[in-house]
Amino acid sequence: MEKTTNNANGICIDYLNSEHGDYSGDKMIESRPPDEVTKGLSKAIRDECQKHPKERVDKAVTNVRTAYARELAHIVKRMKINEDPLHENGGS
Repeated sequence: MEKTTNNANGICIDYLNSEHGDYSGDKMIESRPPDEVTKGLSKAIRDECQKHPKERVDKAVTNVRTAYARELAHIVKRMKINEDPLHENGGS
């Protein structure tokens, strides 16, 4: 994600064309494999940039954030709906 935010002021085509070869100077961070959430977010930003290569990367990030927030809200709503019957029936 750090590499994405470093390019947030650029346009998507530059982001897509960059090699992301910058070294942060921190061997621990550089050698640590990205987690699944980071991979998923990076892929979502890349997909958004491929759909609109001339828009700014920060707009692509905002679009991804909005989509993920909507999905998380939907998950939370489903969880609350699933919890309601337990509370009404005493849970046992």
